[in-house]
Amino acid sequence: MKPIAALSLLVLCLSACGGPSDEDVLTQEKIRASESAPELPEIQLSENPEPPPAPPVTEQPMLNELDNAVLENAAEEDELAPVAEGAIPAAFQDQWGQVPEDCAPGGGAGTGLVIAANSLIAADSVGRLRQVIGNYPERFVGLFDYGGRSREEQLVLTGSSNVLIRISAGQRYTYRRCRVASTTG
Repeated sequence: MKPIAALSLLVLCLSACGGPSDEDVLTQEKIRASESAPELPEIQLSENPEPPPAPPVTEQPMLNELDNAVLENAAEEDELAPVAEGAIPAAFQDQWGQVPEDCAPGGGAGTGLVIAANSLIAADSVGRLRQVIGNYPERFVGLFDYGGRSREEQLVLTGSSNVLIRISAGQRYTYRRCRVASTTG
């Protein structure tokens, strides 16, 4: 009984589709009409479809910056203020100590380290950033100039960014952040 019902359903579906409509039938008249259709004009393609490049934009200094430079009244740079690209990332910039006395006002023990935007400042030396070698999350590698001598410094943050490991000249130093980093930035 089921095969008869399936066959009946198939015949019913095919009969509903019907045959081709008069519009679908290709006749001699339709063939002649298509042969006499107007030809499309030829289109000339450009050899260079790209528009010409825009002229270079020269940046003009802002009026206030120009006035400050002329008046020799430019604001002094804050060495601990975070700086944009090409500098030591803001997460590393702070005062770091190996012993609690390093974090006391004036840094009594002398084993502390201050990391600024473009320098590492210790009690006995200052290294100026010359080249960023690697800038990764919680790891920074740079080439620093210490009074004419270049040295690679690697800085690694651990312990919720409150412990700094500094690898310099084959030596490994561990520091603690003097101020606890805030979670809100």
